[in-house]
Amino acid sequence: MTFGELLERFEREIFAYVLRLSGNRVDADDLYQDTFLAAFRSWPPPRAGNERAWLYRIATNKAIDRGRRSRRIVPLADLRLAAPERDGVTLMDLKTAVRALPTGQRAAFVLRKVEGHSYAEVADVLGCSEEAARSRVAEAMKKLKEAVR
Repeated sequence: MTFGELLERFEREIFAYVLRLSGNRVDADDLYQDTFLAAFRSWPPPRAGNERAWLYRIATNKAIDRGRRSRRIVPLADLRLAAPERDGVTLMDLKTAVRALPTGQRAAFVLRKVEGHSYAEVADVLGCSEEAARSRVAEAMKKLKEAVR
């Protein structure tokens, strides 16, 4: 696979992911460009056939780095979670709680619960064990449940 083929194949998917992580188009545009620029500079990927996970890992790391640099809460205005309003909990309450998660847990939550990736894929993207991915998602879910009570 060439870099051009990689870009064509994954550009929309990666953009959608960074949009969900960042919450706004301006930051998503920056993260998208940073991701593919880093991928281009590091070409070829370390393992052939694993380009998708490699791009997700780069995008996640870029989002984490951006969060560390800015130290601000990332808005998730475009995050579409299927969460019915019940027991007085609104979608806005849930978005606020997701916003408060640490970036690594937020990334694991978005990958697993919003985008529907398997734990193995989440682990591959985040560069951790499958057990650590499960733990991050579980911890995120625990914090979300506590936050919306």
